[in-house]
Amino acid sequence: MAANGVNGSATNGDDYEGEFGHGIQVIDENKEFTSTMPEYLTSTNVLQAGFSYHLISVFGSQSTGKSTLLNHLFNTAFPVMSESRRQQTTKGIWMSLATDPNASPNPDEPHLGKNILVMDVEGTDGRERGEDQDFERKSALFAIATSEVLIVNIWEHQVGLYQGANMGLLKTVFEVNLQLFQKDKSTVHRSLLFFVIRDHIGHTPLENLKNTLLADLNNIWHGLSKPPGLETSTISDFFDFTFATLPHKLLQPDQFKLETQKLKLRFREESPTNANYSADGVLDTSKTGVFLPAYHRRIPADGLPHYAGNIWRMITENKDLDLPTQQELLAQYRCDEISVVCVELFDEVITPFEAALSQKIVQPDLGPAMKTALDTALTKFKEEAGRYHKVVYKRKLEDLEKKLQARLKVLYVAQLTAAHKNAIAVFADTIQKGIKRSGADFASLVTETRATVLADFTTEAESCSLEGAFSYTDELHAVEKELDEGATRLRGEEMTRLLARMEKSLRTKFTSEDDGVAYMFKTISPSLYPRIWNLFTTGVTDQISLFTQRSTALNATSEENEQAVYKLKKRAWKVLRMILDEETKEQSLITRLMGYFDKDFRYDDQGVPRVWKAGEDIEGTFAKSKETVMKLIPNLATFQLEDSTKPPLATFIGDAPEGVEEEVGVAAEEDEEEDVASPTSTKTFTILTPGRITSLTESFNRQADQAFVDAKRGTISSVSQIPVWFYGLLVILGWNEFWAVIRNPLYFIMLLLAAVGAYVAHTLNLWGPILTVGGATGRQALEVGKEKLREFLEMPQPGHQGAHAFSSGNSTSSTQGESIRMRNLTSEGKNKGFDDDD
Repeated sequence: MAANGVNGSATNGDDYEGEFGHGIQVIDENKEFTSTMPEYLTSTNVLQAGFSYHLISVFGSQSTGKSTLLNHLFNTAFPVMSESRRQQTTKGIWMSLATDPNASPNPDEPHLGKNILVMDVEGTDGRERGEDQDFERKSALFAIATSEVLIVNIWEHQVGLYQGANMGLLKTVFEVNLQLFQKDKSTVHRSLLFFVIRDHIGHTPLENLKNTLLADLNNIWHGLSKPPGLETSTISDFFDFTFATLPHKLLQPDQFKLETQKLKLRFREESPTNANYSADGVLDTSKTGVFLPAYHRRIPADGLPHYAGNIWRMITENKDLDLPTQQELLAQYRCDEISVVCVELFDEVITPFEAALSQKIVQPDLGPAMKTALDTALTKFKEEAGRYHKVVYKRKLEDLEKKLQARLKVLYVAQLTAAHKNAIAVFADTIQKGIKRSGADFASLVTETRATVLADFTTEAESCSLEGAFSYTDELHAVEKELDEGATRLRGEEMTRLLARMEKSLRTKFTSEDDGVAYMFKTISPSLYPRIWNLFTTGVTDQISLFTQRSTALNATSEENEQAVYKLKKRAWKVLRMILDEETKEQSLITRLMGYFDKDFRYDDQGVPRVWKAGEDIEGTFAKSKETVMKLIPNLATFQLEDSTKPPLATFIGDAPEGVEEEVGVAAEEDEEEDVASPTSTKTFTILTPGRITSLTESFNRQADQAFVDAKRGTISSVSQIPVWFYGLLVILGWNEFWAVIRNPLYFIMLLLAAVGAYVAHTLNLWGPILTVGGATGRQALEVGKEKLREFLEMPQPGHQGAHAFSSGNSTSSTQGESIRMRNLTSEGKNKGFDDDD
């Protein structure tokens, strides 16, 4: 472009001056659309202008100064024709941004509009293309489809001519506009035709020139073949017209510059209410701007490159130009592009939270992040895509919102699930810790904790619900239901633990060494079982009172209390019954009965052990003691009260409350009947069966009889003592030996050591271990001696060993050759002859 040798005016910015100093060639002479239009609009800060831009095209014959006019009006730098050579300069269609370096600093004064894009269209009727009018028609179609204002550049002397006044080109413009209307009858593509009459010397008034041009235009319009429904339409239904004149550039240079500066100020935005139309329908722009909203094609600036490219592609392919369809396609294309950018913004916020989904925890600040990400993405889309085709925009907005909300829904559901689990866990943990505190009121604790947990859950759910876009009602109901079930379960578990503690307390009371069952069994009498029954009822009543107090704090219902008390009474009886079974085992009872027997038989009335002597009545005392003990055994057989009746156990326990868990079925009833510890069993009061009584009696008789025999044997041994004279005889006969031992120091020392050892063994009661160790040592020594003797007897003699070796060495040869006969010898070595076998 620089090779054209054009001297342009000042442009915008360093990049603009460098790469786009003369603007851009939108369409080159080979009808190829540029790919650098987005970069150009970016460099001129127009791409993000939205609808705040305007597009102007200029038409006219070749070499009529179109580019020169634009450069003076809009401070552009389009290539212009050399004054010494008349040839085509503008090839294709060029675009540049209008600027006004001489703008007034006063904001109240008229200014050139902002973001005005000016297209310089290749001139018509040029010798370079000759009769080829294909590009003229295509460029006209492109201009009318994209531009708001079409500037028609003509000279004064060309007014009234057909070709010179570009009437052929304007006819093409009218036909194209009708074609566009036929494709979209719901929209009138209105444009402004701005006739700039150049080299006006003033002989012919502008009004006359205007009337001539309007008459020619109306004639062309009436001569057009109109589509159905537009037969009576007028040219003013589709176009506005305005006119201006400029002095001769060479003859009146100063006036030309002055008028171009005035004309420049008309290119600004204007409200429709300020539009001033003359009687003949001409728009008077001498005091107002030319950019009315009706002219704007409603293509956002960031979509203009794609839209213009598609329009030119359809034009070059000779397809019917359907602007609404192209606007929809553009909207779809741009909405998709904008959606990608919005999703990227969305991902920057949401992706870290999505990556943490596998942790299944409540993610802090998820709700605000979801709202921020969605609002940012949708706001971005609305700002940039809202300017496009409304139907497409709404559809794409819904698609984007659904897509983003679908991803957020996954996070929302995961967050609710985690919050649900967290609520249940916090509730259970708080209740369990609260129960352990002394004086804790379970009902108040559950109510307060439930309210706190639900409030936290609701807060988290609302923060992620995107202001009602997602509903958490079902999840909230599920949490409430599970909390209620959890409270019931925790109350049941605590009731179970409380029952277990009550049962343990009763077991401790029943097994107490001070006043428990074992203590009472130390005194076996008819009042034994009545005292135990009193212990049972008193202990159970006390525990029930304590249980009721604590269960009230657990907010237990009366039904739950009744069921728990019933279970506690049954378990208490089973505990007592098992303790009775333990205390009435045969060995335990034998020990206790023998204690009673020994108390009467082995000890006297003062508790001194008896030493039986000859002549004392052992048999009588034995019989009396035995009879006393035998009378105690029937008292242990049946658990009964003092009046020999069974305790009112069934009345004390009561009937099973409704809803209590009871074993049912024939097998369960049989098991309950056989379980003597069960309060419903008919055998529960039978402590000693007849068989056990017989076995107990026999065992007691054996041990009592053994005690009698031992006492009798002690009496006999005391009667059969060694006579005194025997000791005197032993001294007389052993006197010499006694003195021999006393006089011999070795014997004396050995005797003294033996006496000391015997005394120590007797004092420490070591005779038993000494005899045991000595016996074991003797037996071991005997076994070792036998083993050594056996080895000695089995050992071969030296002479026999050589003969044995010789015999073994020749055993092979004797089997292979002739056998050698052996003689038998007597004990003296004489020959006895050969064996019969040899």
